[in-house]
Amino acid sequence: MYYLRCTRCGHYNELKTEYLTFCKNCNKVLENNYPDWLRRNHGKTFEEYRQAYAVTDPLPAQEAAARPRHRLNYKFWIGFFLTFVLFYVVGQFAGDKIVAFIRTPSIDKTMMAIAGELNKSCPIMVDNATRLDNSIALPDKVFQYNYTLVSLVKDSVNTDEIKKILEPRIINQVKTDPQMKFVRDHKVTVNYSYRDRTGVNLFTISVSPEQYK
Repeated sequence: MYYLRCTRCGHYNELKTEYLTFCKNCNKVLENNYPDWLRRNHGKTFEEYRQAYAVTDPLPAQEAAARPRHRLNYKFWIGFFLTFVLFYVVGQFAGDKIVAFIRTPSIDKTMMAIAGELNKSCPIMVDNATRLDNSIALPDKVFQYNYTLVSLVKDSVNTDEIKKILEPRIINQVKTDPQMKFVRDHKVTVNYSYRDRTGVNLFTISVSPEQYK
């Protein structure tokens, strides 16, 4: 049996037919469903599509996605956020562009350019439970990353506790991480906004220049 993973909620749908376009768990349109894929790949077969996008054993990935739901796994989320979500994507997709953009006279234009480069690769699954949706440059030198935790529903976690644990560690990372030198040099406020798999806001952590100087 083949399965197609929903990038919105993480559910694995049985791929029995080429007409599967909606996730059976969240009822949202599946990214890379076969009809859309076929329009971009004329002449390709359903079997070629399944080989490219489907998996035959979803159980290990489903179990990994389910673990962060439990209270005892807050340490996993803390480590993951700090190591990957906060800086990995920027380093991989936007880091090379920052040096080219820092000579731009307007800091707002610089941040818009950085966001534009990063968004060319979005949305992107950072791992099997977290998706970077986009980044935006806001007025008054504010840069924001928007994430979706595709395996979580707000009512299943204590968001206040997670935020309370994460916030001081994130501030310390912004103070010390080399990837954030551009932020520190230009006194940029950085927002990290998180939503659950249904699009409901979980929390936003905002790091201002006063907090990292």
